[in-house]
Order: sequence, then C-alpha cells, then structure tokens
Amino acid sequence: MTGVQTCALPICFPVTILIDWFYLSLNPNAIELLKENLDKIDWNRLSRNPNAIKILEENPDKINWISFSVNPAIFQLDYKVMKIANEGIYEELIKEVMKPSRVFKNPDYDYLEELFGD
Repeated sequence: MTGVQTCALPICFPVTILIDWFYLSLNPNAIELLKENLDKIDWNRLSRNPNAIKILEENPDKINWISFSVNPAIFQLDYKVMKIANEGIYEELIKEVMKPSRVFKNPDYDYLEELFGD
C-alpha cells in the first residue's frame, strides 16, 4: 500500500449500534473493535481479514474455510526453497528474456538496465 493511512475507528467505539459489521469484519484496522464484539462479527468476511488470524485461531469452528483460503496472511513464501526449485529453468529463462529478437525491438531502450539496474 502507498501513502499514509489513518484509522478513524476510535470514533466508532461509542456508537457500535450504527456499525455495519458485515463490512467492518473485513477491515484490517478494526481488529480491536471486533475482538470486543465477537457476537456481531460476520465470520465469512472475517475469515478473509489478514489481521484477524489470532481471532480465527481462537474460534476455529466459526471459520469459513472457503473465505479463509483467500486470506493472504495464511501464506508464507519460502524464497530459498523457491530459488532451489527454479534453478533448473533459470538459464532457459535468461536465454528467452535476453534473446536478440526480444532485446533489440527498441534500440533506444536499455533492457539490461531494467533487468539488472546500473
């Protein structure tokens, strides 16, 4: 995400009756408010909330597993394993990316700088 983000949720705390819990359950900035109002949570939406892992761990019976499967917080990329797994195609990939018919389409563009920097 870019830019500065602020959270206006503390304004909502005194007027919880007016909150749309359906959408708030998906809001990553609303975790504290959601923890205090577990009975109002929309568990389908919360299952997609990347900051709600702790709440979901404490309430596994309420998880919507289909929604949970798209939660980005459940995935952890192991870059070392990925590098080892792709070593076999590395040389082939470089040959394809750097082949003359691709590299010299625009003679004024520095493809090597784009790929490797200065």
